[in-house]
Amino acid sequence: MVPVEWPFDHIVGVIDLLDGKAVHAVAGLRAKYRPVSFCDGDAGKLIQYYHRLGIRSFYIADLDSIAGGPLQASLLQELGSDLDGDLLVDPGWSGSESDEVLEVIGELADEHSFLGVIAATETLHSPLILNRLVDHLAAEKVWLGLDFRAGEFRVSPQLADQEIFGRAGSSANGNSDAAVNPHVWVTHATQLGINGLVILDVAAVGQSGGPVTGEFCRQVRDANPGVSLWSGGGIRDASDAHGLMRQGCDRCLVATALHHHK
Repeated sequence: MVPVEWPFDHIVGVIDLLDGKAVHAVAGLRAKYRPVSFCDGDAGKLIQYYHRLGIRSFYIADLDSIAGGPLQASLLQELGSDLDGDLLVDPGWSGSESDEVLEVIGELADEHSFLGVIAATETLHSPLILNRLVDHLAAEKVWLGLDFRAGEFRVSPQLADQEIFGRAGSSANGNSDAAVNPHVWVTHATQLGINGLVILDVAAVGQSGGPVTGEFCRQVRDANPGVSLWSGGGIRDASDAHGLMRQGCDRCLVATALHHHK
């Protein structure tokens, strides 16, 4: 059997940053993350490796900021300057950040014309927080991240504690509950002009068990044919990537499988 080739034009190299190091993410258990061994946690070397494979799209998660710490702004700016393709950055945006933090995020986006900023459900306090980000960045610079764990939709603890979504999101979809319905978020985002979505199931990340987001990607694609849709987690090989794209994904986020690519 002829081996299936990686569609590198559609592959996104993943860099997870923790305390200044590129770490190997496994199942969302961040306390157990360790530096990527073959590059000694050097994010610049990891990007160079991805470049050698032919990858020109990248996803960087600032795990320090996602966990509530300061944004690794200098490192993000440094890494961004080394890239010549599309870059998405997840800065752990919650909506409660100061205007100064917003300015840093805005400067980062302004300095790199190809950079998009992810606002992810895991950290956002409400879908309406997307409005504030769009007020500071062009809508085309903002991406909505839809987070899952083992198939369960994940939102911030603050939103999860709210029983009813109505007062925060009536503009999105009546009385729908944003804590359990990811489609509410997609509807509100597209109404704002946000047309980029990243769908991840953190329980699948680094497990090499195969992608699990395909059916949801298909649902989102059928309902929103014009969005740019990136997804990943658990991809083992090129066949998995092709399969995810057949289910509506434009680009596939990959880390572990590429770390062992020869």
